[in-house]
Amino acid sequence: MLALLFDPNAGAAGDMIMASLLDLGADEKRVRKAVESVGCSLEIAREEKGHIAATRVRVSSDRRYHSLEEAVSILQGSSLEGEALRRALAALDILAEAESRVHNIPKSRAHFHEVGALDALADIAGSCEAASSLETEVILSRPVSVGGGYVQSAHGLLPVPGPAALEILRAWDIPWMGGPVDDELLTPTGAALLAAIVDEFVPRFPLIEAERVGYGAGSRDLAVPNLLRVLRARLAPPAGRAAGDHDNPDQHKDRVVQLESNVDDITGEILGHLIEQLMQAGALDVTVSPAVMKKGRSGNIIRVITSHEDMSNLAGMIVRETGSLGVRVFPSLHRFVAEREMKAVELEIGGETYKSAVKISRMDGHLINVKAEYEDCKGIAERAGLPLRIVIRKVEELGWRAADL
Repeated sequence: MLALLFDPNAGAAGDMIMASLLDLGADEKRVRKAVESVGCSLEIAREEKGHIAATRVRVSSDRRYHSLEEAVSILQGSSLEGEALRRALAALDILAEAESRVHNIPKSRAHFHEVGALDALADIAGSCEAASSLETEVILSRPVSVGGGYVQSAHGLLPVPGPAALEILRAWDIPWMGGPVDDELLTPTGAALLAAIVDEFVPRFPLIEAERVGYGAGSRDLAVPNLLRVLRARLAPPAGRAAGDHDNPDQHKDRVVQLESNVDDITGEILGHLIEQLMQAGALDVTVSPAVMKKGRSGNIIRVITSHEDMSNLAGMIVRETGSLGVRVFPSLHRFVAEREMKAVELEIGGETYKSAVKISRMDGHLINVKAEYEDCKGIAERAGLPLRIVIRKVEELGWRAADL
């Protein structure tokens, strides 16, 4: 499995992430186009930090964005597509959520302060395009070193890590540590990018076969080299196990995205119709939970589990069908999935033979569950004049027997 591995032992800022990926071999034309498409210019240079040659990027713009809606509009109008756009929108949403929690205001009204300049949005766009261009299967990171001491902000001196960066670390369960210097090493933009693009944080690198190393230089000179290191490597299978062995635990892991939106003034009929549409369009699971909204209004929370490829289409469907003002994205969730197969069983009722499909689930060769196909059982129940629950039970009994054959 081809992987990207971040080593943020001297922190991570948005420009350092983009620079390290460019140094690793990301497509410079695509990255430059992404940065320029959000209204910024990009300068790429070589620089030494601690006698280590690295790539340094400088993004410049004289404009700012002041709201989540404006920033989303800029990204959606950019050159980003597919996975790169999904990650960029996720990073932006993570930033807005952190600011809203720190200042106790709705996310839609969050002001981005230090991260409100367009160059921060360019760091997001460029980094996500760079990661996408490298076409790896998984992105890992070691714990982040955040620095220490205090940092000057629009609100005066604040402890490191700053409030927004700390909120992202907390909300996304990102492991971190202080040091190795008393300076701000992790910016809110850097934290949001790590939360959006890293699939898993690991205490140490696994067994790997490194193919290439990239270094992204920060803007300051510190007591330690101000560099972010990233590797492109192949994950090696554990000793004594071939890469394709059946008992590899990773064979049951699947990467998915969770979409979530709060809605009110929506009838049950519309919600039911939306669930059908989402499932037909490729959603892996859809749930709707009742909730009490602001000012005591009743509403619902829509949650959708989907693949990365179907995320944008399903999010748009939620907005169109419900009038929701936005859809939250929780990227790169891991789910463990069983091996599944479909079988047909024949059920005899009153001298008639009916066919139904059953879904059989196994994990590592062990039988886990048998589930009858709802629509088949519903049709049998209507034709045979039996309660649906009886038909489902009879079909699943046959399914368990068939699974053991």
